Amino acid sequence: MNFKNEKHLRSDVTGKTYLTKGWGYIAALALLPYAILKSLWAWGSTVGLTTKQAVQDVAGFGDTLKEGPAFLYTLYTIGIDFTAILAILASLFALAFVTSWGEKLPKRLLIISGRSVGLLTVLISFLTALQFLGVLPKGYAEGLASWVYAVTYGGLFLWGVTIFIATLAFQHRIKNKQPS
Repeated sequence: MNFKNEKHLRSDVTGKTYLTKGWGYIAALALLPYAILKSLWAWGSTVGLTTKQAVQDVAGFGDTLKEGPAFLYTLYTIGIDFTAILAILASLFALAFVTSWGEKLPKRLLIISGRSVGLLTVLISFLTALQFLGVLPKGYAEGLASWVYAVTYGGLFLWGVTIFIATLAFQHRIKNKQPS
């Protein structure tokens, strides 16, 4: 590669400072409060629950799981909520865009997954916001403190946006690493 191309490559990368690894780290942290909250509920905590009915619903969730796969019920009885595990897996997925081990994974699969999941998550979050605004009908959501919605849906929205940008940043970095 000659000096002219190398200079152009560096200016192209520095011109896109918004495409940094920081987005992947933000995405990795975005759902951890959700995972913690769901784990607390699985352990019997009532933090964020404002009515007796909500406490009973959360306490009875383990009984509901008895009707499903046995491993989900077993996990919940020892204080592990399956959706908390999914949130942790989503955090690991985000780290794949910023770590050396992530660069060893199939790049095309990472990019397609990151873009798809990011867009889908933002869309779901948008539809949820429309439910809260009363534009779309919403399900039963009584008995939760307002900050619980910020932790759950806000975290999901933040994850969706940041995983999408982390995917773009990853794609930009690997494109600039490959020789022309």
